[in-house]
Amino acid sequence: MRSLLLIVALALIACDKTPDEEKIRNVLSEIEAAVQNRQTRPVLKHLAENFAGHEGMGVREIRQLMAAHYFRNKNIQVVIAGLRITVSGHDADVRFNAATTGGAGMLPERLQYYDVETSWRKIDGDWLIVRADWTPVFGAGG
Repeated sequence: MRSLLLIVALALIACDKTPDEEKIRNVLSEIEAAVQNRQTRPVLKHLAENFAGHEGMGVREIRQLMAAHYFRNKNIQVVIAGLRITVSGHDADVRFNAATTGGAGMLPERLQYYDVETSWRKIDGDWLIVRADWTPVFGAGG
């Protein structure tokens, strides 16, 4: 009987583990929702302390960039598509396309489409973004 209980307990523990790819997808969904809700902290908590962003941006510059966009755009939408995740141990490469819109009213005044490449590292059980680079593909609006 003890063996059966041990097997059941181990099976429940194993079922509770979320695959790394799914954890990364969940983080991206959380970041997407935070930006659309004009929140900074939920985004920044997923950046590693030594984060290196586009053109040498660090965490501080990302915070400033977000503040500027939040000031400029009352409404922000983000759509992530074409997500490709490659996990190798405690490291992951994540690539995707992101479309962003923003504006002061109900209708978007600006549209930008990006190709995004990120590197992630699993630190203390959490997946954090250590590097991010993005290339604008096309955009419109002022």
